Amino acid sequence: MSRKTKYYTQEQRKAARRKQRTQRSLEPGAKEARRKENRKVYAKRKVIVIPKPSEVVRALSSMEISEDSLYEHLYVHHSITPGPLKLSGTTLTDADFQNMMGHPPYPSHITGLSSFEKDWPKISAAFHGYATRSFVSEQAQWIDEAVARDRAALSSELTKSCRNLVEEWEQFGVDVQEHADHLPTEFIAFQNRLWTSRRLMWLAEDLRCLVEGTEALFVALRARLSHFK
Repeated sequence: MSRKTKYYTQEQRKAARRKQRTQRSLEPGAKEARRKENRKVYAKRKVIVIPKPSEVVRALSSMEISEDSLYEHLYVHHSITPGPLKLSGTTLTDADFQNMMGHPPYPSHITGLSSFEKDWPKISAAFHGYATRSFVSEQAQWIDEAVARDRAALSSELTKSCRNLVEEWEQFGVDVQEHADHLPTEFIAFQNRLWTSRRLMWLAEDLRCLVEGTEALFVALRARLSHFK
């Protein structure tokens, strides 16, 4: 059996430890192993801040765009299936709904419709359905990509998304006010703000689940997607 090395002074012990650390750091894969361990420690210590959506965000997120049964039928159809929406004066496609997502200006052949106000329940239903279908597709892809990330990376990404959405939500509020004299633009901007409110509520819930762990987050995300399918 080998004898244990004896150190006669405290300085000798410190020098020996420094030498051992230096030798370990030179071993193959040592740096990557140390980075991985540091990431684990950071992830455990990092505090996840759960945003508190305002009362306005909460109210908008729970608002029904229409209680008309026709709306529900069109919403369900367009949330599952791509397809045109035929109106009396034009036909809207996914490309049109994509151009309605975001800030003004919106397509003139939509905002210039003489029957816009009459057709708005149909347009809003199909638009909401398109937004839902796009969200489900994006979320499914994000889950596949994010499942291998650690808690710290997920927290950072979700928090950043939340900040960006808050900015979008505030800008949609400005859009609604600035276009109050033009009904079509005001209506489309308002629906974008409503949809953004729902996404903010979901993000707050995602971060709340992440506090419990990455597994809890992905269980909640998949449950939400299954609700839409």
